[in-house]
Amino acid sequence: MPSFRVWFKGSLIAGMFVAGLLAATLLIPLGRALLGRGSKRWRDTIVVTWSRIVCQILEVRITTSGHPDPDASLMVSNHVSWLDIIAIGSRIPCQFVSKEDVAHWPIVGIIAKGIGTLFIRRGDARQSSGVTETMAWLLKRGYRLAIFPEGTTSRGESVLRFHSKLFWPAELADVKVQALSLSYRNSAKSEAPFIDDDEFLPHLLRILSLPSIDLHLTYCDPIKAGLGYREISKKTREQILETLTPSLSLKAQPAELLQKRHTTFTQA
Repeated sequence: MPSFRVWFKGSLIAGMFVAGLLAATLLIPLGRALLGRGSKRWRDTIVVTWSRIVCQILEVRITTSGHPDPDASLMVSNHVSWLDIIAIGSRIPCQFVSKEDVAHWPIVGIIAKGIGTLFIRRGDARQSSGVTETMAWLLKRGYRLAIFPEGTTSRGESVLRFHSKLFWPAELADVKVQALSLSYRNSAKSEAPFIDDDEFLPHLLRILSLPSIDLHLTYCDPIKAGLGYREISKKTREQILETLTPSLSLKAQPAELLQKRHTTFTQA
């Protein structure tokens, strides 16, 4: 049976989801109406503050290597858990790109839409093309986007194949790109991954039971603007893989690691 500590943390998280709903449906739209283009900073402040508080409640201890490049408009990360979004959101003001299924999730979907998440519908080329154009438009206007190009989650021990078309907006907008890797450590290494048939609430309960969540975030060297999307995809994957498995080369990876697919909280 969950301890009092777990129930207490759970009640705080529930309160934060309520706060997230209020922010997504009232505060952010109000800022958009009153501040116009200046509402971006207002939204970013709300999202970063919310994410940091959630990290504090869950006792996420983030250590970092390297530094975020303020001129990088597209952030690229490996994907292990729904925690990735909150951890990145607590450090980097950005908009995420997600699979459309998330938009229909109770509570989470409302919050995601309210904070400006872009949704991709799998198998719909026309809709995906529209999202690509929207991403390029935002990047050209100085917005920062974050994607998970594996398209799903993994155990975090390697890096799955990247969907290179997700980098096309960076080529169209001619912007700098920066990769970052997420590595959960200690007890979180086995508990944080949100994979296979995991469901959100049981997984959240396991996360709440952890005394702390150790996460190392590595900022890779930024990639200059002007490269083609396939090259950007290749370079960022190599960078992330090197931070996770520095002793392995790309050729040394078993083929199944590149092809295996898992369920996901978000897709970018």
